[in-house]
Amino acid sequence: MLKELLRPEIEDIIKQRRWKDLRIGLEGWEPAEIAELLLEIEKEYKVLLFRALPREVSTQVFSHIDYEERDQLLDELTDGETRRLLADMSPDDRTALLEELPAKVTKSLMNMLSAEDLKEARFLLGYPEESIGRLMTPDFVTVEPEFTVKEALAHIRKFGKDSETIYRIYVIDDNGRLIDDILLKNLILAEEDKKISELMDYSFLSLSAFDDREEAVRMLEKYDVLALPVVDSNGYIVGIVTFDDIYDVSEEETTEDFQRTSGINP
Repeated sequence: MLKELLRPEIEDIIKQRRWKDLRIGLEGWEPAEIAELLLEIEKEYKVLLFRALPREVSTQVFSHIDYEERDQLLDELTDGETRRLLADMSPDDRTALLEELPAKVTKSLMNMLSAEDLKEARFLLGYPEESIGRLMTPDFVTVEPEFTVKEALAHIRKFGKDSETIYRIYVIDDNGRLIDDILLKNLILAEEDKKISELMDYSFLSLSAFDDREEAVRMLEKYDVLALPVVDSNGYIVGIVTFDDIYDVSEEETTEDFQRTSGINP
C-alpha cells in the first residue's frame, strides 16, 4: 500500500532527473520492495530507477528478480531507446546515474550481447571512457578451489571453447572474487585427484576495471603476458583484457588521429 502511495512521487522524481532525491526517497525500502516496484513501473522509469540505485542495493534487488524478468531488465537496459535516453543526459547526470554495475549484472550483460551491441552499450557498465572496463571481454574460464584437477579440466573443455585465451585459468571463491590464477600447463601435468587449492599460491596479476588503458599496456608488456583478468571495485572478476584488445583500440585511435590531421572524416 505504501509503495502505491509513493509510486507517483517516485516517477515524478525520475522525470525531473533528481537522482539524489531518488536515492533518498528509496532509503529504508527493502530490496524485495524495490524489485517489486521496478517490475511495475513504466519501462523508461524502470531502467533509470535501477541505474540510480547504489551498487550494493542494486545487487540485492537483482537477486530478488526471477530469471525471466532479469533477462527482460537486461534487454531494456541495453536497447536503443535506453541508450538514446542516457546519451541525451548531461555528462554530470550520466556520471551521477551510471554507477558501477554489480558484477553479476555486468557479466550477464556482456554474455548476452553480441560483439557489436556490446561495443555500443559498454558505457552502461559504469566505467570511465578510457578505462579497461570499456575494453574487457567476458570470454574467460574460472574454476573453484574445491574442484579436483579432473573436474577442472572437464569444466574447461565444456566452457572454454569460446574463450579468447585459456593458457591461464582463473580461480574464484564462492562469491566470484578472484583469488588466484593457474597455468593450464600445470593443471594438465597435475594428478587428477589433486584439488585446485593444492596448486594455488595466491599470487596473481589483475587490472581494475577503472584502470586506464595505458596501465593495461604497461602491465602486459612488463610481465610479458597475453591477457590479464579484470576485477571490479570489490575484487570480483568481470572480464579479461588481451593484448589484441588493447592493440585494436590503439590502432583505431592512431588511424582516427591521422585522419583528423589529414582533414579526412573518420
